[in-house]
Amino acid sequence: MKFNKSVLVITLSGFLAACGGDGYYDKSPSTGTSNGDNSSVPSGEQTSQQILDTIKREGQFLFGNYDPNDEKTAKGYIDHALDTFAQGPLQLALDAKKLFDQDKSAFVYREKCMNSGTYTNTSCYILFNDATIKNQLNKVNPNKYSTWDFDVNDNELTGMKLSDEQIDKFTGKTMIIIFDNRNADKKFNDIWVTGVFGYPYKQSWGLTQSDQLRIVSMNAANSEYEVTLTYDDETTETKGALSIYKDPTSTDGELYVLQNNSSFDVLTNDNPNTPEVETVNFEINSVVGDPAALATYRVKANAQQILDIPNVSAIIGTRVENESPSKNEKNFVASIHLEGENIFTFKESLNGSILKFKHIIDGITYEGTSTNNNGTIQTNLTSPTNLKY
Repeated sequence: MKFNKSVLVITLSGFLAACGGDGYYDKSPSTGTSNGDNSSVPSGEQTSQQILDTIKREGQFLFGNYDPNDEKTAKGYIDHALDTFAQGPLQLALDAKKLFDQDKSAFVYREKCMNSGTYTNTSCYILFNDATIKNQLNKVNPNKYSTWDFDVNDNELTGMKLSDEQIDKFTGKTMIIIFDNRNADKKFNDIWVTGVFGYPYKQSWGLTQSDQLRIVSMNAANSEYEVTLTYDDETTETKGALSIYKDPTSTDGELYVLQNNSSFDVLTNDNPNTPEVETVNFEINSVVGDPAALATYRVKANAQQILDIPNVSAIIGTRVENESPSKNEKNFVASIHLEGENIFTFKESLNGSILKFKHIIDGITYEGTSTNNNGTIQTNLTSPTNLKY
């Protein structure tokens, strides 16, 4: 799909420091239990049971049975995509907004936010720099970002088998932008997340390594918005941007609206079946005013959370397997709906908590509930009626 892009150009002379964030590979690896799944992904026309088997393997996140910090929990490429969306651009935007409302002193003010493109006549506040982002966001979400990396450079990619093109894609700096508006009701509710960031997760294949790293690049090619940074040496860096708007007219709690078509790529290096890295691509088509396409996240007054992404145009991933040779390659088209408390960390919710879900995967609706029984997740399907989870 081609978009009419809003290309934003920022020149931050003297502001962008070429310093990397903390790396991860100086940490001692730990030993864990194997969770590698050797099943192959069915190809061709698939039954509802075959698709269910695939998404159970690749996307336990869809059913609440997921823990990024448990090395025994297998992470499929749907998990990589959705956990990154939830922990990454969505949570970064929410935490940056919360920080800004409390104390905006760490944000850099620009009277004219962009040198060209949209928002050239609008001021903005920018949160930037690896140490600054970590220190400031930890104030509103304690210790969450201490091991994150908001300035991914070549040092963080050392030891990975990457092409020059991949190195360019997965190196860069994170920037969170909050825009001013002449209308006081809209003011500072428009938040953009752009650039590259890295964050840790746990996964063991029963060998040596269990500390793993996801590197996330906001994809300019498939995003409606992109931001170009110009450095002091006149080199440039262009990345996609995800725009989240906090709707002040919400009638129940807080409503966050994805303002644009957006995409990101997730790089992983955890699969010992191959020396190659593996990537996952996640694309959301969100159209404001269109109930069939508008992506939203709501936190209701009673603390219930609702994630509704009706138009996921692609979740693309591979996972190489050698014993039963397969690339496990799949491209999902989906609609995703989660509702409950702690929907992104459901295994940590209170005993007896219920997660409602309704997902349409490759044209088939999977609807039901998951119940947290002291950390053990029990899932029941109500649709398709002939299937058991």
